[in-house]
Amino acid sequence: MLVRCSLLALLLSSVLAKKSSGIRGLDPQLASKYVPDASGNFVCLDGSLTIPFARVNDDYCDCPDGSDEPGTSACNNGSFYCANRGHIPARIPSSKVNNGVCDPECCDGTDEYESKACPDRCLELGEKVREEERVLALLRERGARRKAELVARARELRGEKVEELAQKQALLREAEAAFLRAEELKDALEEREAERTRAREGRVSELRESRLPDLVAYRRFLSRELHRMRAHRDSLILLLRSVRTGHNPDYNDAAVSQLIEEYAVFTEAYPYLEAAAAENAAEGSKVRVEREAAMDRDEGADDVDFERCRAAIDIFVNERETLSEDVATLSLLLAALRDGYNKNYHDLEVKAAVVGFADYEATRERDLALGETESREIGIDSVRQRVAEATAALDALVEAPPQADHESATDADDGKELADARSAYWSAQSTKSSLSSDVSDLKALLYDTDLGPHDVYLAVKGECVSLDTGEYTYEVCLLDRASQISNKDQSRQDLGSFAGFTDGGHRYEGGAKCWNGPERSLKASFACSDEITVLGITEPEKCEYIARMTGPFACDDVAAVEAPVEQPRVKSVEHDEL
Repeated sequence: MLVRCSLLALLLSSVLAKKSSGIRGLDPQLASKYVPDASGNFVCLDGSLTIPFARVNDDYCDCPDGSDEPGTSACNNGSFYCANRGHIPARIPSSKVNNGVCDPECCDGTDEYESKACPDRCLELGEKVREEERVLALLRERGARRKAELVARARELRGEKVEELAQKQALLREAEAAFLRAEELKDALEEREAERTRAREGRVSELRESRLPDLVAYRRFLSRELHRMRAHRDSLILLLRSVRTGHNPDYNDAAVSQLIEEYAVFTEAYPYLEAAAAENAAEGSKVRVEREAAMDRDEGADDVDFERCRAAIDIFVNERETLSEDVATLSLLLAALRDGYNKNYHDLEVKAAVVGFADYEATRERDLALGETESREIGIDSVRQRVAEATAALDALVEAPPQADHESATDADDGKELADARSAYWSAQSTKSSLSSDVSDLKALLYDTDLGPHDVYLAVKGECVSLDTGEYTYEVCLLDRASQISNKDQSRQDLGSFAGFTDGGHRYEGGAKCWNGPERSLKASFACSDEITVLGITEPEKCEYIARMTGPFACDDVAAVEAPVEQPRVKSVEHDEL
């Protein structure tokens, strides 16, 4: 009897197990839990309640966790399994079962089993998804192979760069040694040149010091001579002015008219001289002597320095030439008046001017005699000669190249040798600097730069890709810079320099500052592709740009791409716990 009861229970269990596989809306992975026990009961999946198995899917919610109604909408916390044969299985909330809506998650239409209004589209959708997956798989495969090519090329490049670095370092050591030799030669020749310069400057200083007294004597002699010549010119101007302003025009004297006409030409050329002469005449002889003495004291400040004194002499000589010309011109005007005026006319100003001119000539003769006496006493001719000789010698020393004052026949060669040594020095320095820069750049590239996994970016570092958006063209140079280029005038805005990797993408920071905003920056994200492109640019925040890009860097390795494809998992809308 006991054996017969056991066989009967086993038979009942087998029958019920077969029935569980046909329970609507049940996830096959949970089928083992939907088998009646020996008493023909069902235990809620959360273990909270035991009910007769017949109450499973009876459209009444018995279990608190809704597990007794996998195929109806009775439990608002349950889920319905869509087999979706030919596509991806899915689970939807029980509330969506038989709600009159063809839920896209259940492409087989089983969620609307009462109305049967939803057709089975799973084969069609599945084929579309599989085709998309095939295209993506092919794209991933091409991208992975391109990535492998970049990695292989990076290995080659790293080897080449390491070898190049070793060669550059060897060349740099040679260049540094050559630079030191060139520097030592240049310094030695420059020191020899400096010694010659110091010797020449010593001779110049000695010559200036020995000839300074002659220069001072000559300057003072010229100063006294200029005082007398200025007074001569003032006297002549005052005589001519008196004729111009005081003559009697009724006489219509031709000589007077000629004088006035020619004097007008002079005053037009030098309008300030007549006023200055009148002012000097009004000050009186005592004031004039004091004024000239003050001038002498001021000019005496130049007597302590050879070059200042020589410059003052040059000025005095030029003024003396001007004064001589003026005195000669004005004297000719008065001499012509004296010889040609009509003596029958009783023109007092004209006669006074003629008499005054005679007095002037007498004064000038006395002054010339005084000057000649001073010249003899000072020996001015000898002084002038010594000054001229000293000036010529100084000019030869100062203006000539350093070797010009040496007797050695090799001095010219020495100058060329120094010029060649300086040229060789600058050339060696340029070579050393260039090689040093190359070595620093190579070290930074090989040992201080993040080039991505397996140096994948090494082969494309600095490569630029762009996107024309109409108003602007955006350019991204990998691991270098990002730019915004105006299509109107080709002006370029810096969007930043490469600042590192972030979430599989790039950061470019520190670009040109926005008006009333931050510095421009750009973040680039990558999707897998065998080609490097810019798909789109957005500006979610002011002057902060987002670039969507493609490239092999975002692809898996070849081994991962060729691995077996994982089967699609159940697509769950809610209630993953079931």
